[in-house]
Amino acid sequence: MFRLIGIFLLTLFLASCASTPDFDVRTQTVAYKDLTEINSPKGEPIIIAVYDFADLTGQKKPSDTVASMSTAVTQGSYQILIKALQDAGDGKWFRVVERASLPSLLQERKLIRSTRQQVNGEGAEPLPPLLFAGAYITGGIVGYDSNVKTGGVGARVLGIQAHKQWRQDVITIILRLVNVQTGEVVITTTVEKTIISAETGGDIFKYFDADTMLVEIEAGVTRNEPVTYAVRKAIEKAVVDMINAGAKKELWEFDVPVIEVIEPAGDKTHLDKKVIHPQYDITVDIGDEVIEKTYEMYLEEKKLKQELEDDKVNKQSDEKLIDAADEEAWNQIEDNTEEQDEKTDNDSSDSSNANPNQ
Repeated sequence: MFRLIGIFLLTLFLASCASTPDFDVRTQTVAYKDLTEINSPKGEPIIIAVYDFADLTGQKKPSDTVASMSTAVTQGSYQILIKALQDAGDGKWFRVVERASLPSLLQERKLIRSTRQQVNGEGAEPLPPLLFAGAYITGGIVGYDSNVKTGGVGARVLGIQAHKQWRQDVITIILRLVNVQTGEVVITTTVEKTIISAETGGDIFKYFDADTMLVEIEAGVTRNEPVTYAVRKAIEKAVVDMINAGAKKELWEFDVPVIEVIEPAGDKTHLDKKVIHPQYDITVDIGDEVIEKTYEMYLEEKKLKQELEDDKVNKQSDEKLIDAADEEAWNQIEDNTEEQDEKTDNDSSDSSNANPNQ
């Protein structure tokens, strides 16, 4: 009895280890977060068209038992691509125009025109023209390789077994951007996405009561990553890669604001070199480049400084000598002037004392 209870508890433990999958196919949020976090474009959103994005693999859903006629990947990848383009940069990158159901769109516009003409006659208000795109996107799912890697581990002891197996598939997509005016393929990007499937389980195989009663218990769970989720994530990554490749080819630009740096009123030499981070808008002051001073440079600088001081002393000595010479010259001129004035006064007095009538 206790042995049966122990076997039952062990079975529950194995079942609890094989927990339920955490994949929620109902979640339709963006699978590749960089799609919404990418910087906005500089200017207005880009008008772009999508004509086709189909399943080009021809693969059927893999099965180890029977032949399956179901396709391995979704046939609605065109709609996933349109949604990814609309979500790029929170809807600021692209304006997607309808091309898959263009005949239906033109037919509906024709009905509107005819109805207006019947009601208002020839003066009916015309419809606005359709938007046209300067480029369109095409491509498709080009590969689905199953069982690229397989593996597992397991053990059995006294009729009790536990095992774990996993399998890896790879899906490949190609996205192309074509110039409408020239027909040139401007950008081509390829994205590969792995798809993981895992199985965890255990079983008990035991004989009781003289090998006449057999007890067999088995539990397990299998976790398969949704193929549509993998396709959606690969397409969203391809859109991000296309935006970055277009920015490198200068087809468009990112709207990166630049923060103005207020320079102080004093010395501005340390603000001559700045680095502006393209993503976080952070201004970093690099400062002036400092060259490491060697001992030879120190001796040369000391010698030059001594020469400058000697020149300054010599210059001051020359200035003193020049000042002394100028002062002596001016004193001599002053003495000569005084002697000349004295001689002139003496001559004037001698001439006044001489009387011709005497």
